[in-house]
Amino acid sequence: MNFDPVAFRAAFPAFADMITYPDAMVLGWFSIAQAYLASSWAMQGTTLTTAQQLLVAHIGTMMTNAMVDGSATGAVVSASEGSVSASFAPPPIKSSLDYYLSSSTYGIQLSALLDILAAGGDYVGGLPERSAFRKVGGVFC
Repeated sequence: MNFDPVAFRAAFPAFADMITYPDAMVLGWFSIAQAYLASSWAMQGTTLTTAQQLLVAHIGTMMTNAMVDGSATGAVVSASEGSVSASFAPPPIKSSLDYYLSSSTYGIQLSALLDILAAGGDYVGGLPERSAFRKVGGVFC
């Protein structure tokens, strides 16, 4: 799939500065995002584009934070000033993917989108009499 940096910047103005975030950098983040997200029956068209843009923004945020200050993620549990020390508590998570995505607002939005897409709901298959109180022919179970 082709990734449009102009559409990405329009959707995510935090990355609008082309000097700080040149096209080559944004496209590099997209190549990483492609390893995580691919087209499927549940994710295609606008949904796939939105998910990929959210993941690119998440990766961009994480990379920028790592380059600027090497910031850690999670809630600060304790901090000290002499000999600088800080402890972080991980957010309540179900998996390592949830932990990874919880480290930016874009990742949290992507996690919510993926949760919506992963929810089941339809039952397919089985005999018709299993969906009623009587078997076919009117015999009670």
